Amino acid sequence: MKTKIILLRPKIGFGIGGAEYHAAMVALKLLERGFKAGLISHTISFPEDIKKHFEFYPIKFKGFGSLPKHLFFIYQAKKILSKLNNYKLISFFRYPYPSDLFIMCDPLIAHLIHQKKPILSSFRPRYQILLELEKRTLKNSQKIISLFSLGKELIKLYYPFAEEKTFVCSMGLDFSKFNPSLKLKKRELRKKWGFSEEEYLILFVGYDTKRKGLELLLKIFSELPDKTKLLIAGAEGKSTQRIHYLGKVKNVEELYALSDLFVLPTLYDPGALATLEALACGTPVITTPSDGTSEFVKEGINGFVVERNPYSLKSVILKALNTPFDPIKIHESIKHLTWENYVDCLLTHLEI
Repeated sequence: MKTKIILLRPKIGFGIGGAEYHAAMVALKLLERGFKAGLISHTISFPEDIKKHFEFYPIKFKGFGSLPKHLFFIYQAKKILSKLNNYKLISFFRYPYPSDLFIMCDPLIAHLIHQKKPILSSFRPRYQILLELEKRTLKNSQKIISLFSLGKELIKLYYPFAEEKTFVCSMGLDFSKFNPSLKLKKRELRKKWGFSEEEYLILFVGYDTKRKGLELLLKIFSELPDKTKLLIAGAEGKSTQRIHYLGKVKNVEELYALSDLFVLPTLYDPGALATLEALACGTPVITTPSDGTSEFVKEGINGFVVERNPYSLKSVILKALNTPFDPIKIHESIKHLTWENYVDCLLTHLEI
């Protein structure tokens, strides 16, 4: 009988967020490999034929406000785990008690404060509590998994005591959904979404638009050539002739396929799934060094990595407009990032 593996996060499932999708894919791959998988969460989102195979330990009360919800979830999760035996725990959440693996799929609070206004932010009670939870999580976790090299570098910088037990396992992608064959449908997809073949379409994807840099992109967009249009997926707003707010999009792979360029001038992202999805679809990207996935961006081959300021962002977008990109080469730059390889890496560190 294989070891039972418990996955911990407030929400786990498809269609409810990047980190939640990440945890759901790990759960699914564990099932495929014959493991018993348990979920500690207050919300799960799986097809019914898959959901029935999980052992679900529900968190019954969510609480109110982001920080109280966080603390209340920890309290209830600890109670549930105290009644269980013979399991390995993978936490996708700042859980300050012992876990076998802590997956860093959320921003590191210490670095997020540094990227914002460190003097002001560090004194806010909310940040002080989150910092303490983060420190205790890193201290009490048996091993820490960073999705990309950036995370390990930041651990070394802010929490050197945890460096030796931090390992990199590069997150996987669903290449059956995100692949360059979609580019063959570019013309019909543009017609479906109401865009012409002559327009140069720039895509931004993200819910947390402030952290992911939409404001900076909007600031310089009026200075770009008239043929450019900006598509914003994940956020609501007032559309104009050249800027289109699309809100929550179900088939986001269609947007990657019909777009000419993906831009994410993020303040900090441990590893933007959207950047990888764009590359998987053969769409060049522009991101910042503060995006963990930037380690896979090769200048002029699949995109550009740019410093986060108006002049640099505008210059590199103009450069991208005149750079010929090969969708197949773009895709091949990350084709090794499979969920199978990622889960293999996790299981190696779980030592099972």
